[in-house]
Amino acid sequence: MTPLATVLIPAWNEAGVIAQTLAPLVDPRLHLIVIANGCHDATAAVARTAAPQALVLETERPGKTHAMNLGFAHALPGLPVVCLDADLATTPEMILSLVAALDTALAACGLMQVDSSRSQALVRAYMRAWAHNPYFNRGKFGGLFALSVDGAARVFPLPEVTADDEWVRRSFTAAETAFVPACSFTARAPRDLATLIRVRRRSLRGARAVQASGLRAPGGLVSMLRGAALRPARWPDLAVFIAVMALVRLQLALEPRTARSAWERDTTNRPTEVTQ
Repeated sequence: MTPLATVLIPAWNEAGVIAQTLAPLVDPRLHLIVIANGCHDATAAVARTAAPQALVLETERPGKTHAMNLGFAHALPGLPVVCLDADLATTPEMILSLVAALDTALAACGLMQVDSSRSQALVRAYMRAWAHNPYFNRGKFGGLFALSVDGAARVFPLPEVTADDEWVRRSFTAAETAFVPACSFTARAPRDLATLIRVRRRSLRGARAVQASGLRAPGGLVSMLRGAALRPARWPDLAVFIAVMALVRLQLALEPRTARSAWERDTTNRPTEVTQ
């Protein structure tokens, strides 16, 4: 069977989760490319075992955008490209629903659900408030999205930005982007408040860098705050959201420049990683 799309899966020290991501995707309709970048664990070996038909690339240079660019150079020509985070579980059917939407769009994204069931109460409150941002009404690029041949040609090679998914999203207008609610995937929320703050700091730092490059901001935050202010039941969650974001903005204003390249990935929901 001829593949219908290439799936790029950048992975940095993901030996503990990469197998559960790859196993459901073993399908002749998908050309899987795993890019193990700067890994110090068994990510590449685990990936080869979990998906023997996948192309597993290894590079000593860490960095998600570098990994995606390397993977794109090995993508099957003339086919759509799907970008998938190594810690997200999905199915071929979900991925192909995004690919099908590219018949009338340059980019496609799905519906992100957030699992905060194992998070601290304050984290759950933040996530409840965050979920009401109208920005998400047209789907979420973070973690999983698809690009048509023309769409991929517009954004690749990716620049070295932290918020790569946000940079890709802002590269397309709403009319050029398809939202596919049938493609639903789950992201795990940080378990504790300290990790949430680190992750939000990285996210905001990355979004500001994208903004500085000249790409438009999606908006939605003001509408979210206004809507929550009119619903007293949401006030406690809103208070937590505002407090966290105020602290994040203060920390960004005070941090030294040498800290701005720090990688602040959430590892609180990953199992102990396998090593060789």
